[in-house]
Parts: sequence; C-alpha cells; structure tokens
Amino acid sequence: MIFEVYGWCPVPLGFSARFSCLNREYYYLFWGGNLNLLAMESAGKKFVGEHDFRNFCKMDALNVHNYMRKITSFAILLVMFEGNQLWAFKIKDSAFLWHQVQCMVAILLLIGQGHESPDVIDSLLDTDRIPRKPQYVMAPEIPLVLQSCEFEGLKFTCSSEAGQALRVHLAHECRNYHLQAAIFNEALRCCLPVEKDQSSLDNGTMKKKSSHVPLMSRPTERSCLITVSELIPPSYEERRAKLNTRACGLKSL
Repeated sequence: MIFEVYGWCPVPLGFSARFSCLNREYYYLFWGGNLNLLAMESAGKKFVGEHDFRNFCKMDALNVHNYMRKITSFAILLVMFEGNQLWAFKIKDSAFLWHQVQCMVAILLLIGQGHESPDVIDSLLDTDRIPRKPQYVMAPEIPLVLQSCEFEGLKFTCSSEAGQALRVHLAHECRNYHLQAAIFNEALRCCLPVEKDQSSLDNGTMKKKSSHVPLMSRPTERSCLITVSELIPPSYEERRAKLNTRACGLKSL
C-alpha cells in the first residue's frame, strides 16, 4: 500500500484519527447500465437516520456491542468518466460498522436489478422482525472510496510541491491503468463472435439462468461459534451469550 502525504497538522494528546473523526463520507462507484436508479435512490433514503445496522455489516460480536448508527445523508451522483455515465453512492455518517457500506450497496444493487423491492430495506432495519442477517454477498471493495473525513479544530499545512508530486503520481497511475484497459479492449475485439443460436448453449445443453432467491426467504448467517446440531443461526444476543459462557469456562481452568 502506498501513502502520499502532502499536509500535516498538530493534534492534541489523546487524538485518534479513528475515534476523533466527526464525520466520514464514502463514495461507491458503479456503472448505471440497466439499473433502476429511482428505485435505488428511494431505497437509499431509507438508510438516513439512526437505525440498527446489524443486518448490513459483517458482525463482530466479540468487539462490537452497539450496532446503532446514524446516516446523515445519502445521494446518488452522476460522475462522467471519459464520456461514460459512471454513478456513485454518496453516504455520510459519523462512524461505520465493519463492511457496512459494502453490505448496503449489495442490497441497493439487488433493488436496482429488480430482484428486490425498496421495502426490503425497512424489513432488514427492523431487527425485532429480522434479528438474523440473511445470507448475501457484499459488494466488492475496489469501487469503495473514503472521500473525506471531518475533524474539529484541525487546520492542515499543505505543501504545494508535495501536492504537485501527488498529481504527477496520479496522472502516471491513470496512464498505466488506461494501458491495461486498452489490452482488455483489444482482447475483446479479437474474440470470436458468438452465434445467436449458440449464446445460450453450453456443450450442447441449454444454460439455466440462476434464479434469484428473495432475501427474506434465504437462510440466515451462521456463526463459527455454533455447533452443527443447532438448527437456528444465532442473533447478536445469542452470540454474546455464547462468548460469555466460553469466557467463563476459560477463567475456571
């Protein structure tokens, strides 16, 4: 991992870049394609406010005991990139849970694809009704960008020379990635065309499209702390109880 530093600021004793942060703003970039942006925006607005986000994160029952978080703003922005319509989710909060944004985005994309209704957000935020997270794959981390962090009373001293060096570095990286993109585009151009009557065949057999299983019909996540004989995956409270029992057992040894 490469870090580029072009500014500094004195901070008081006890300052923590993580815990002293007042607000964080994330962007998550995605291609619009055939996604229903209006449905995604309607669903995303449901996140705004204070909610229990245990169904929108990777749960760490050992270290995290409070899953209430307050989303202060949500928006979908159009980002033009080389003539293509690239979009971004803009999400702001004072603190986020582990993989919270990626889990939120995963559900929003299902809604944009028409697989889920925006009302599924209400259901997942209702932890009395849905105390256990349904199984789903969170969105990839590559398009996730920590856009800004806000601190109280900090004034950074920035170096113009370091800033210019950063711009040169970023321009160089862009050229390198454009070269890689050009290689993939050339590979696509050289691919043999697929005949229409063969596009749905695989070794002479018809390919079956994977059917979407509604989130509310999926099994819920299992914890590594439960045994195979347990039929119902644990809620947060059940995980904590098992951890406490395990800790008491270790103390008695």
